[in-house]
Amino acid sequence: MTAGRIISIFIIGALFIGLFSGSGCANIVPPGGGPRDSLPPVPVSATPKDSAIMVKEQKITILFDEFVELKSPAENVIISPFPVKEPVIEQRLRSVTVRLKDSLLPNTTYNINFGNAIVDLNEGNVLKNFQYTFSTGAVIDSNELSGKVILAETGKTDSTMFALLYRKQEDSTVFKERPMYVARVDAQGNFHFHNLPAGEFYVYALLDEDGNKRYTQGIEQFAFLDSSVTVSSTTPPVQLYAYAAEKERPRISSSQQEKTKGLIAGNNIEGGVFDLLDTFRLSYNKPVKSFDQSKIRLVQDSTQNISNFSIINDTSRKQLLLQYNWKAGARYQLFLDKEYAKDTSGLTSLKNDTLSFRVRSEKEYGSLRIRFTELDTAAHPVLLFYNNDEIVGRYPLKGKEFFRAQFKPGSYKMGILFDTNQNNMWDPGDFYAKPRRQPELVIPLNNALTVKENWDNELVIETGKPATNQQGKQQ
Repeated sequence: MTAGRIISIFIIGALFIGLFSGSGCANIVPPGGGPRDSLPPVPVSATPKDSAIMVKEQKITILFDEFVELKSPAENVIISPFPVKEPVIEQRLRSVTVRLKDSLLPNTTYNINFGNAIVDLNEGNVLKNFQYTFSTGAVIDSNELSGKVILAETGKTDSTMFALLYRKQEDSTVFKERPMYVARVDAQGNFHFHNLPAGEFYVYALLDEDGNKRYTQGIEQFAFLDSSVTVSSTTPPVQLYAYAAEKERPRISSSQQEKTKGLIAGNNIEGGVFDLLDTFRLSYNKPVKSFDQSKIRLVQDSTQNISNFSIINDTSRKQLLLQYNWKAGARYQLFLDKEYAKDTSGLTSLKNDTLSFRVRSEKEYGSLRIRFTELDTAAHPVLLFYNNDEIVGRYPLKGKEFFRAQFKPGSYKMGILFDTNQNNMWDPGDFYAKPRRQPELVIPLNNALTVKENWDNELVIETGKPATNQQGKQQ
């Protein structure tokens, strides 16, 4: 064996011993990769150039400083004027291409808002609301129109809505034609149109359920201004109040209908306890055609038969209301013969039923006093109480103080309904009425109200503002 080979073997052996000696095995550590890229892609060039004039091309290509990809361009990208034919929007490596299929309008400024569609390929950093503009004429229009959309029934906002601009005034335009300009509504209800020409426009807002940007369904949230807006360099913001003309009806599957062989009644007993301040209700999926009160029996405290109660079918015919002067703290049993009622399909109950419950005692309630420092009583305000976004109380206000000696304990949100027609209910608008009618408005009160039982609950509210004081004392 040569001296060189002996030396090589010695070196390899030493390295082998070094790797596996000491306190533990050797670890292979990858080299550091540096900080994570948190910057969105940057546009570096465009063909035609951004803000170019006298443009004739219908193909726009934008180049970025890194590889990009497109996220849901059909939902994110908005082109104004709004195209009749769907454009083709594609991405390849570092470029994004938009091909417009409509013929370009003369002397018109086009704006392409990419929303959140453009992200970098590796980290997914979003280039938010990137806009590209060009004109087929000699100038770039620079007028703007901003505004806000509020849901009239709740006072909340909806970021899935769109603001729409039309040139025409006819009632049929909003459901027959696509708008000329479209803008997104953000989480705060705000919208902003850019690069508008000067002139007269009609402003609407829409929650576009079917994606056609036209008002074609009564269940869609919709808003309109009573008059046109003249767009110029000094146009003030506008405010719209959206409403759904029709409530969406819950769908019952055919399989569910097949399983329902008899009349099924719901009720408003919670955990075996009935609210002394409520009306006892039996609820049904289908209208009740007829009922026989003689086949309904009410017993108090297991022994006392009650005869002086009455039952009425409400206007919807989907609720039977049992009216009786309930005794606080008492226990009741309601016996329902299987043939006590029949719905419009001819169904009756499959068997006799018994509902057992007790009525809340007076000590299980708290008193509630609310003072308003600012309130327009001439606008017919109605104080609304919400539980899990469902209205559980409506109280017309004649003055600046609300008081109830007994109020159901719990946590509530509140709002003020300005009840124009004084029917104690919120009413939607009517775009097709003559004259058109705006919806009634509800202002949410940003007050967290907790009513404690056996407690004098007091609250001071500046209408539409947070509470200045919430206090109470034990009764």
